[in-house]
Amino acid sequence: MYHPWREARRRPHLVIEFADLPDDHRGCLSGSKVTINADDLQAERRCTLTHELVHDERQVFPVEPVLAVREEITVERIAARRLIRLEQLVEVLCWTRSTPEAAAELWVDVPMLTAFVRSLTDDERDWIDDELAERGVA
Repeated sequence: MYHPWREARRRPHLVIEFADLPDDHRGCLSGSKVTINADDLQAERRCTLTHELVHDERQVFPVEPVLAVREEITVERIAARRLIRLEQLVEVLCWTRSTPEAAAELWVDVPMLTAFVRSLTDDERDWIDDELAERGVA
């Protein structure tokens, strides 16, 4: 399991703070400061921190709006891949098809689970289907 807080400790250049952010903001990276919404739940904070750590690694901050949206999608997919493993998703899908329940069990928020599912390749989707069929829950 990926631990973003451990990863953050390995980056001494980063300072993490909690603050009240506008409703549509979960977090941001500004220079070496990661700000996370103080009102978010633990799973949301975990997802936000992972997302901001990916921004810190990539150091890609497009000004042009279309490129900025593409970068956000890329960062979210990378973060989702760190936080969720295929095997974990299969385990959860054995007992629920509810997105909020699955996200809670995977210790992520719904947007992160959605990003993960959208990032699946056809081969990965086939593997998931095969695994679920083997377990009799397809």
